[in-house]
Amino acid sequence: MTFKIAKKFPRLEHPETPLSPGLDPMVPMLLVAAAVGFVGSLAVELFRTTMYAIVRFYSSHDHLVAAARSLPLWARVAVPAIAGTASGLAMWAGRRWIKRPRGPEYMEAVHVADGVLPLGPNLVRTGSSLIGVSGGITIGREGTMIQFASLASSLLGRIFRADESHRRLIVACGAAAGFAGAYHAPIAGTLFVAEIILGGLALREISAVLVSAVIAELTTEALFSTGPLYIAHVLPRVGFNDLFDASLVGLAAGLFGPVFLWLLQTSNRRYQSLFTFLPLRMGLAGLAIGLLSVARPEVWGNGFSVMQSFLSTHWALSAIVAVFLLRLAAVTIASAAGIPGGVLTPTLVTGASLGLIIGYTMLTPWADHSQTLWMLVGAGSLLAATTHAPAMSAIMVFETTHNYHVVLAALPACVIASVVGSLLRHHSVYTEALGLGEHGSAASAAVRRTILPGSTPFHLRSSAVEANDDDTRVA
Repeated sequence: MTFKIAKKFPRLEHPETPLSPGLDPMVPMLLVAAAVGFVGSLAVELFRTTMYAIVRFYSSHDHLVAAARSLPLWARVAVPAIAGTASGLAMWAGRRWIKRPRGPEYMEAVHVADGVLPLGPNLVRTGSSLIGVSGGITIGREGTMIQFASLASSLLGRIFRADESHRRLIVACGAAAGFAGAYHAPIAGTLFVAEIILGGLALREISAVLVSAVIAELTTEALFSTGPLYIAHVLPRVGFNDLFDASLVGLAAGLFGPVFLWLLQTSNRRYQSLFTFLPLRMGLAGLAIGLLSVARPEVWGNGFSVMQSFLSTHWALSAIVAVFLLRLAAVTIASAAGIPGGVLTPTLVTGASLGLIIGYTMLTPWADHSQTLWMLVGAGSLLAATTHAPAMSAIMVFETTHNYHVVLAALPACVIASVVGSLLRHHSVYTEALGLGEHGSAASAAVRRTILPGSTPFHLRSSAVEANDDDTRVA
């Protein structure tokens, strides 16, 4: 089914304090977007700071891989198991306390709902995710950060008494702010919203999203941290021979991306049917991740430390392959258990490992700049293969490292990966997370809405949103 948009954006209304009559509605929307960016960055930092505080209860290190390495082997196994069980208990108890199994995630709120994110279910999901990621569960924390920033923006939309279409745009701005605050990547955050959440944006609407992302990044840099997310070698200029090698990496990522998505989806369906009690299911997943981390502590966490280590130190091929396989198993287990979080950063790390393996076996691996180039191209390519968003993926690996020259190699690789990945598997990780894939179950048709006026139509193959309350993955 295709939703066709026939109307323009309605005016952003505030019944008690009306906006100036005759004023272009996008002018006050830009002010709202700036406020959303500021609040979204604070929400991201609140989550990050709380996570570090929890980690310090059992380790003197902030980063999870360093924390895992400092623990004795029994504790390295026990901490993820306890965290998984506690995360499941929080989710299980929260659902019974609020008597509502789940609320829409930010993509659902923009695509098919009314731009309202209910407070209770989202706080329960955020708390459960916070416990899990703080205990080393191999899941992305950035997805929950984006969801939390979107929740804050949804509350702002209600405070400003925006109409439905503007509430959806405000939540989209919150997602961009959360992305920018989490990754220090405002342009990629804008493209994330434009390519993935909305499927395209008119220039009038994209300005609000961009303002929100930029304000979030400026707030993060001014109040909390500066510089790129990852520190990397400065890459030399890219030549035509590098484009050929990058295309090879993109092709490999395009072939592996659908396999990765199939693995996540199949394991999710089969594992959740075996264990219906959330604390047991998540606790067993944490135990499995802890056992895997005995072999390599790099199994812990979303993969931030692994990415930084890939960029700054020389790795042997055997170690790269081991981390690739162990983390792939751990991410699959965490996702299958339904532990709330995201797979964006784990996908980047998996793609970086894939790029390094191809570089070592088929390209020129020995120079430091070559190792940096192929891991970044691999990271962006696998992200493009799973999200079908090549522009966002290529810009993201540039913004997170401030390495401009990587874009010239990453763009063609990401396009190839996205095309190959979409040909082999039509739906991306986000359409399947929304329940819009081939196996999405039907929910009430009442949740269907048009997408934001002014954006391109979004094609739905299933009748409505996934109703499974165990599917808590975001981003």
